[in-house]
Amino acid sequence: MKINNKVRRFFYYFKFLDEVNAKILEALGKHGSRNITALARSVNLPVTTVRFRFRKMMKDLQVKVMIHPNLYKLGLAKAFIIAESPLGKHKKLLKAIRNTDYWTYIIRCYGKYDGYCAYFSFPAKHMSKLEEYWLKAKKLQVTSHYKFFWITNSYLVPPNFSWYDFKRKEWNFRWKECANNIVNQSEKLPKVLRDPPRYSIEVDKKDLLIIKELEKNEAIEFKELAKIVRITPQGVGARYRNHILQRNLIASYIVDVYLFPLEISDLYVFVIDFPNKGCLAKFANACREQPFAVSYAKVVGKNSLIINIHIPKMEFPKLIELLNWLYEQKIIKDFFYVTLDPTSFQRQTISYEFFENGKWIYNHKEKLKRLERIARNKIAEI
Repeated sequence: MKINNKVRRFFYYFKFLDEVNAKILEALGKHGSRNITALARSVNLPVTTVRFRFRKMMKDLQVKVMIHPNLYKLGLAKAFIIAESPLGKHKKLLKAIRNTDYWTYIIRCYGKYDGYCAYFSFPAKHMSKLEEYWLKAKKLQVTSHYKFFWITNSYLVPPNFSWYDFKRKEWNFRWKECANNIVNQSEKLPKVLRDPPRYSIEVDKKDLLIIKELEKNEAIEFKELAKIVRITPQGVGARYRNHILQRNLIASYIVDVYLFPLEISDLYVFVIDFPNKGCLAKFANACREQPFAVSYAKVVGKNSLIINIHIPKMEFPKLIELLNWLYEQKIIKDFFYVTLDPTSFQRQTISYEFFENGKWIYNHKEKLKRLERIARNKIAEI
């Protein structure tokens, strides 16, 4: 990017970031954008103001609101992997991730692991098959080392501007306050981080078509959804109310905006181990109020947290100091992290195309065969 473009982006970013826009962004992360009247009521602003400002942010800053589905009720289990690639085999590793079909996010990572991080929304009935797949990938030397976790639904942290000085147009990171906040938090685990009670399929194909479109744009109009689902707009509205909302198929909302300009900040994923569930709960509850926290999920059956962090470069050493202090206080047991490359980010919706007759389809034998071809590097056959 040219220097003058960088300056222009910095200037517009700070011009855009006023208290009204901040309120709207925070509310969007909690309530979504579909009901503008309810959204305006939640921030005590006129409907016309909220509608105008939101449309301007969508146009000028390309701000999007999307949903994160409640995977448990779709019969899908969520998984996360950090995989290191052998030298010269990064493309093979990427193809191996994509070969599973049920990936949702992929991003290049550096540091402790030089390879890729990926999230999966995988058929719960075939969970053991995905574990077997990655064991095979290591045996074939597609990955030299990896960490694989089954995790809960992610909590997407709404945009938080509590540390931003709107008069001076600058962020003030209050690390001491953050440390005290963690220590004094509740030891009650948030509902979203509790291990899945069960996986069930409470949708049909038409519901999944609606959900996958809401994953791309939560504000999509019912008349547009009707063309995709091939039912009337009234039918879409009925399904949205009686299926999507009533069955709690939306876990949270994603506001696709970076709080800090990417030119002066970095993305990380941390894997943090805690001595017990109470300490994990303290940390997770505090993260709901921290502007650097993007999202987090608990490792199923363990006192570990996967947390995505976006933070200015100058503040990163202080974050590491905080984590080391928490270790001394016996709140944290261990942690490691990798740096993420936002320019490599790939995303896709839930793999609705593999849902037929009320079941998720996964051909494990075929996937292993394709994995072997990837390992042999017969690209033309893949």
